[in-house]
Amino acid sequence: MRLCTILDTGTARSVGIPDAVCDLVVPHGAPIDAIASILPGNPLADDWIGLVDLPGDLLVAWSGTLADDLFADDPRTWMAGGHERFETFCDDIRDTLVAAGRKLCIRPHARHVLSDAQGTLDFLRRREGEPFGLALSPVDLLLPSMLADAEDHYARILEFMVPKADLLFLTDAMPGEATDDDEEPPMIPVPLGEGVLPRTAVMEAINTRLPDDAPVVVAPRDLPTATAWRHGAAR
Repeated sequence: MRLCTILDTGTARSVGIPDAVCDLVVPHGAPIDAIASILPGNPLADDWIGLVDLPGDLLVAWSGTLADDLFADDPRTWMAGGHERFETFCDDIRDTLVAAGRKLCIRPHARHVLSDAQGTLDFLRRREGEPFGLALSPVDLLLPSMLADAEDHYARILEFMVPKADLLFLTDAMPGEATDDDEEPPMIPVPLGEGVLPRTAVMEAINTRLPDDAPVVVAPRDLPTATAWRHGAAR
């Protein structure tokens, strides 16, 4: 398990990565070498700026949404228009990635274009040989309405997506409160171990299916819990 963490821009610059302009993925305990840059925002928005000449060989970005808010519910995102816009985005940035020697790892989300295991795997097959990969956070692919069948959803995610991951984000979440009667409430981030992420199943997948060179990325606050999980202890 190649444990890594996330540095914000200010911290990254203070430890010797002066060209950091966004959050970075760095090895835990050796933060001077960036593995990936995490591009913020919605890549399908007209004002999105996709810099590629950034620290690390990997870039991480969402697949995006047609909603005004990054995590709002907008059915247009999963229709033809959303998929066409995402494919156009990939076509437009492909040559730039190749020229810069970077790989763009898409992070799926239940409310974005790539929202489930099948759609994500289909994307990776279509783009095989191109500079695209997978940044996987299993809990990102669930919504509150899916929790009754969470075991089945996690089984597909952990069996089929983990082996394809270039990075695995070890994050946790739980259902939030509804703010609109017509919209399903969001999942909200919580400290690792306090949400709906199944520790035993996830660690088994990491230990048996995740590629050896794929970093397991943990927020700084979650490092003690992730370390305990790695050593088989509950926390």
